[in-house]
Amino acid sequence: MSKDVSKRLSDLKSRRRGNPFMMDSITANSRTGFEKFETRSSGQWAKYALGIMQEVDPEYTKNSVAEGERVKNQILNRVATAVQFDYQGSVPLNVHIRGVSDIDILVLLGHYLTIDLQGARANTSDYSNWAGPNGNILLGTLRRELETALKEAYPAADVDITGDKAIGLSGGSLSRKVDVVPSHWHDSAQYQINKDKKYREVKVFQKSTSSTFLNRPFLHIDKINEKERQTRGGAKKIIRMLKNLKADSDDQASILVNSYEIAGLVHHFEDALISVPGYNELALVAATKQQLSRLIDNKLWTMGLTTPDGIRKIIDSEAKFNSLKALHAEVSDLAKNLAIELTSRYWIDERDTIQTLRDSYISEH
Repeated sequence: MSKDVSKRLSDLKSRRRGNPFMMDSITANSRTGFEKFETRSSGQWAKYALGIMQEVDPEYTKNSVAEGERVKNQILNRVATAVQFDYQGSVPLNVHIRGVSDIDILVLLGHYLTIDLQGARANTSDYSNWAGPNGNILLGTLRRELETALKEAYPAADVDITGDKAIGLSGGSLSRKVDVVPSHWHDSAQYQINKDKKYREVKVFQKSTSSTFLNRPFLHIDKINEKERQTRGGAKKIIRMLKNLKADSDDQASILVNSYEIAGLVHHFEDALISVPGYNELALVAATKQQLSRLIDNKLWTMGLTTPDGIRKIIDSEAKFNSLKALHAEVSDLAKNLAIELTSRYWIDERDTIQTLRDSYISEH
């Protein structure tokens, strides 16, 4: 954490507001030049800590979704294959940290799906036998259609077709980076029972191998939202905090956990420690430091933790486990700088750092 706090606050504001040359219309509070977190404390480190936990201005999020809708309309008008759409990732979960945030669009085959053959409705009239080409062939065709259509629709944009899972759009008339993900539905056994969307799965196409892999984007969202409810908003504040600290780190390359994995780790944090009232938000920094220590000190347990959707292990390599130490160092430095600022001391030990943050009070207005 070598960047000084003024630089961190400047970078945070730029990240939250996006490119000034492509500025969205924003809320009245932002038009004053200040966001609410900046007015809650006179301390620079406190402002930074509060800021990295807060959601992006909803107006920016709304505009990200609007850009996704614009791309969806272009696809509908330009591809011959019948398709459906949905969103996945940080924006629908509201843990994105950039005002001009990437948005992921699932483009799903409209007339093809697979099912869990052990499901309760697998052998009923709810599903009919498919007589056409298999899904991988259909998705290969859809991928090629999308590549052509998006190049034609956005001639001035960068349409990156080299990605294995997604076609990336950026620049030109687009104010957001948009990832377009060819896929099809997979109805799990649980979904067949109750038709609850969170249990509906997706098979994502991989261009390099003309194969698919299983994804559960809606179950991931549901599990993190449930954690958010159980922790009075603490979970998503911590997810955003860790993502921002990674973005601000001078050693980003050593922090190998991605957004999905950070959310997964926070899902395994202890509820009681990350449930705090709004005036005590800085205590979340101390709680995060302690919970990351718990992960590092219990390596075997940590390496066995699964993502909230149950797809895979979160920490699936030695290098990724070691990167938790770099993330922990970022949180530890933040905690120490905060505690020094709050106590007006020149130096503070770890025990007093934790206690100071636990006892902290910051105006909610």
